[in-house]
Amino acid sequence: MNLRRALLGSICCVLLLASCSIEKQPLTLNDGLDGSGPPAFELRLASAKLIAGWTEMQVRGGGSLIVSPKAILLPSQVRNAAISKNDSDALILNVRMGSRETLQAYTSEHMFKPIVFLIKGKAVYMAVLGMPLNRQVSIRIGPDGITEAEAKFCLDSVKQSVK
Repeated sequence: MNLRRALLGSICCVLLLASCSIEKQPLTLNDGLDGSGPPAFELRLASAKLIAGWTEMQVRGGGSLIVSPKAILLPSQVRNAAISKNDSDALILNVRMGSRETLQAYTSEHMFKPIVFLIKGKAVYMAVLGMPLNRQVSIRIGPDGITEAEAKFCLDSVKQSVK
């Protein structure tokens, strides 16, 4: 009995030490194209209805959407970004010339349906397309959007992808 208790105590100590030595993965800024993890941010088409090959994903704030497996906008497709402080705060993503036609084609076929903005693979903002996207993408900052910290993270990822 004492041997069993001692062995169990040793195992618990090893597990405790192992868990203390595990470092949290730093938040990396990438496009996810190298297989090292999800991109810093991405924009994807979404649906309320099941579509073959698409995945159900929880959206911050409650509920879920069926999300396309393919991103229609990644940090490398953004020329520059800024935070707008006008009537409503927003992250403004200026799309590179070479990606505008593709973005417009995808969003023209998806009018009045949802799109979802992901940060590091997590759905953080959803909107319904009112018009096709082309030159700029605006992501709301605030209670019904992304946080100020998330907007700054996206800005940093664009800066790094431009280098």
